[in-house]
Amino acid sequence: MFMPDHPTARALLAFRAAHGHRWKTKLLFLWSNGRDVEEADGACLRQLRNQAGPAWLRRLSSHRWRAIERLAELGDRQAASIFLDRAREFHEGARFGATVASAPALHLLAISCELGLKAYLMSRGWSHEEVASDIGHDLLTAFEEARQLGLPSRSRILVDVLTSLGPAYAAHRVDALVADGYVCDFAAALRATGSLLDAVAAGLSLPMPAP
Repeated sequence: MFMPDHPTARALLAFRAAHGHRWKTKLLFLWSNGRDVEEADGACLRQLRNQAGPAWLRRLSSHRWRAIERLAELGDRQAASIFLDRAREFHEGARFGATVASAPALHLLAISCELGLKAYLMSRGWSHEEVASDIGHDLLTAFEEARQLGLPSRSRILVDVLTSLGPAYAAHRVDALVADGYVCDFAAALRATGSLLDAVAAGLSLPMPAP
């Protein structure tokens, strides 16, 4: 589902605050007659009309509104960049670790996912304290929250890895998971996780690593 950028999220929240409980009707009316541009932040409201439209506006849920409130915050790009750098280091560690033992490599891969997803959340309004207390080591929750904030999620392999590995990682049971017979295409998992980190970097408008 479409999610607005930072200035558009701020404009939408300001419009809602200014026009009360019938703000959606008011915005749809302005969109219909072209007078949205006469409002404060009119350029952002017009951009929202063109990119999202009336159907998106009508479907906004309370959960989506919480995400928009996050997007209206500036976010901590510095902390996010640091987390992303560490995520790439753990990703590279997983690549080398796969030649030694499966369980440690999977654990490093999970750490990479956690740090990458938290980097995205912090770039979208989450504080360091919130990702620590509300997300912890829960990869699936981090992924769903990041998706709500616009992170692309087209990789079926990544979803499968997070679904299988996430609960074991959160419970510190990756060794037990492997001992119980868990196997995956580790090369494919590495590629999917690398693509995730690239998507996070793109969301932070950071350069991609050299091949």
